[in-house]
Amino acid sequence: MSEMSRAQAQQYARAVLVLAEERGGEESIRLRRELRHLATHVERHPVLRAAIEHPGIDSESRGRALVAVVESGGASELLTRLVGLLTARDHLSLLPTLAEIYAALVNAARGIIPAEVTGAVALTREQEEALVAALEARAGGELELATNVDPRVLGGLRVKMGGKTYDGTVQGRLAALRRSLASGS
Repeated sequence: MSEMSRAQAQQYARAVLVLAEERGGEESIRLRRELRHLATHVERHPVLRAAIEHPGIDSESRGRALVAVVESGGASELLTRLVGLLTARDHLSLLPTLAEIYAALVNAARGIIPAEVTGAVALTREQEEALVAALEARAGGELELATNVDPRVLGGLRVKMGGKTYDGTVQGRLAALRRSLASGS
């Protein structure tokens, strides 16, 4: 994405954050969740992504496709209006970057620390809640947890939080053992 496009996405993110905050504290959190969900949905569905990025399809048709997805999920009025505005200005391609920037702005404004956890299998709800409690105690603040499943880690967890990575995976331990053996220490 070009620097100019990123700047445009940042302008939209800042403006929509102001609107969301004016509507109440929970609206900004809800919109963060909705934007992330929509951006993920577009990324995971190549046909939808191709439709909204295709230069041969007029902006209005691309927007209708995305609005249909948004409205089918019971989206907030603010998200529906944002998608309409992006459509009208032919800026739908900014959506993934806008979602990323908006989430970072909300987190910074509220002191929320993003954390990403990767394990070999999906965490149960109880495991996730216990992990969030432990990480919040360590970080000293509220956390926004994103979980990933990667069977290559074999077991354990890799946590990225606050610019640091804590690797307690079997894959990480094996890599450390390999390095240790290769260096002869």
